[in-house]
Amino acid sequence: MEFSDIPLFDVAAIDLRAAGLWRYAAMLPVLRSHQKLITLGEGWTPLIADTWGKQALYWKFDALMPTGSYKDRGVSTMVNWLKGLGYESLVDDSSGNAGASLACYAGRAGLRSCIFVPETAPEPKKAQVTVYGGELVEVPGPRAEATRAAEAATQNSREMAYASHAWHPAFLFGQMTVAWEIWEQLDRCVPDWIIAPVGHGGTLLGAWRGFQHLRASGVTHKLPKLLAVQAEPFTPVHNAFQSQSARIQPTMHIRTISADGIAISYPVRWEALLGAIRFSQGTTVAIAEEEVIAAHGKLAARGIFVEPTSAVVAAALEQVADKLIKPRDVVVGILTGHGLKNPPKS
Repeated sequence: MEFSDIPLFDVAAIDLRAAGLWRYAAMLPVLRSHQKLITLGEGWTPLIADTWGKQALYWKFDALMPTGSYKDRGVSTMVNWLKGLGYESLVDDSSGNAGASLACYAGRAGLRSCIFVPETAPEPKKAQVTVYGGELVEVPGPRAEATRAAEAATQNSREMAYASHAWHPAFLFGQMTVAWEIWEQLDRCVPDWIIAPVGHGGTLLGAWRGFQHLRASGVTHKLPKLLAVQAEPFTPVHNAFQSQSARIQPTMHIRTISADGIAISYPVRWEALLGAIRFSQGTTVAIAEEEVIAAHGKLAARGIFVEPTSAVVAAALEQVADKLIKPRDVVVGILTGHGLKNPPKS
């Protein structure tokens, strides 16, 4: 399964009767003939008009998913694909959101799941995994250790699939649908800027490939600029982009940060991410911990309760709006996780 396997985007094939992202089922090659769709209505999340400082923008509220995070897009398409292949047990490593989503959709599909998480993952995210019936394995050390443990558990196994949200192409197919929704919700227009948190980069890269696919299909001639936002000190993509490096250098830290969902030392799709940002003529921003906390509070005070990982988007706007974004530019910031995923400690 590759990006080239996706059928051309056919506007006439959008199924307005279907729930959520499955309105685009004709463009998602993840179901076999006569295979029953596994869905909880994920997708078609609100696009909220707002202002941040002097900047007008839209928030794509992907926190409003069945499990409270954007991961439901890619996990739903990936689980449907793996179910069709006959797998009965799925494994992933996660900082929490992907694991909760996989446990949920595996349960919906009648499959077993085993989720490896760093022991420092937020308790609400770990609780979600177990509530959905997933086996939770807490791994000491930095986030990368959970990945190594998951890879070791599935090595040479024919019964368990490594359902990696970082690697699996069917996951990225689901993430592409955020671009198609934004295009529809903006009256079939492409925005000037897409802003998203970047850990492994599934949100930003999925959106980019979704807009690329619209252009390749002759639906639009425009592509957005990408603003990739990382949280200090986990900034390998930002460091490579700003230094004009051809490669990234892993940022090896054990430190816990509030934006836990993007505390990734080595994004596996780094080459595609850097290529997309550069091709789009976009840029990157690094956000300090105190900026994350401040933006998180400001968003909540405006009725938008997201986890700190999402708040980096608002913090980035404060850094770059006056420098990079033109007054009439159409800007979309993607909010990836609900505030109840990682609420402030009282």
